Amino acid sequence: MTSYEFTLRLNREVTDAEIEALYEAGCDDAGIETGPLGTLIEFDREAPSLAQAISSAARDIDKVPGLRAVGVACDNMVTLLDIARRTGRTREAVRLWASGERGPGGFPSPELITTGGEKVWDWEQVAHWLRKHREEIDHTPGLAALHVLATADRVLAARAALRSEPDNAVREEFERLLQDA
Repeated sequence: MTSYEFTLRLNREVTDAEIEALYEAGCDDAGIETGPLGTLIEFDREAPSLAQAISSAARDIDKVPGLRAVGVACDNMVTLLDIARRTGRTREAVRLWASGERGPGGFPSPELITTGGEKVWDWEQVAHWLRKHREEIDHTPGLAALHVLATADRVLAARAALRSEPDNAVREEFERLLQDA
């Protein structure tokens, strides 16, 4: 089996007792951190696939009353070097995408430029561009994982929305809609 590293966002901070309960529920391959981005649980989980690793982690979290995984955490602000590392490409290849000198064009604009002149992008925008143009950029390594992480984030957000819906009829209707997917 392969080991997958990923980070899930929890619906709230956890108590010391809940940390112990998470460990006992099967999250003994994870570390918990609470900070400005909320409570995050970082996994290093063995599974046949990334999707199965994320699903099993979310189900283990569900075993602790009141705790839920509500999304996948990702460092959103990235430099050219960060993008290169995440895509398995060179910094120069990414610079050429960003400048429009290579690839299909339309690379996202940087979100900010530091006083030192370094450009910083929003990773979600870059990942969307990569997914949209994956055929044109020669099957960049890691794109499949990006797609799985983005899908998992949406599924976990949908689950959280359903659980917070007070109207049973509305919740049941949307649950059926998701089952039709």
